[in-house]
Amino acid sequence: DTIISKSERNVKMNYRKTLIACYLGFVTQAITANFAPLLFLTFHNVYNIPLGKIALISSVFFITQLIVDILCAKFADRIGYRRCVVGSQLFSAAGLLGLAFVYAVGSGLTEVLVSPIVESCPFEHKEAAMSLLHSFYCWGSVGVILLSTVFFSVFGIGNWKWLACIWAIIPLYNMFN
Repeated sequence: DTIISKSERNVKMNYRKTLIACYLGFVTQAITANFAPLLFLTFHNVYNIPLGKIALISSVFFITQLIVDILCAKFADRIGYRRCVVGSQLFSAAGLLGLAFVYAVGSGLTEVLVSPIVESCPFEHKEAAMSLLHSFYCWGSVGVILLSTVFFSVFGIGNWKWLACIWAIIPLYNMFN
């Protein structure tokens, strides 16, 4: 057994916290990408929005995310990864609270920033950490669909605005990670 100094243990714990924050970042991205589509029929029925216009929600989301991906790749080094990734969580939470254009910005920032952050951490099994990181989007998607379905079954789909606020807790919490 090797003796690990207290400072080495603290460094490992700080990177562990960073890794957990990155995992939650991908869960946040799954929430932002998958929550609104669960409500498309509700938007159509309650607000009389034609399905053709509702389809634009996903298009605008992904186009915005791509634009943010391109811009972020250029500016993250100058602004700083920490500031950008905290901003991604803020935009995601704000977007979920407003269920509007803003949350696609948060999702785009998360997509571009989280993988390089994990890649730069000195983990012993980096490949495993990266594989697990990317699986968190899938687990997040399953969680969003499953838990949202349970929420809608128990409280009714008419209470979707409350669920959007509940989902916003994850990125708000993760901002402090």
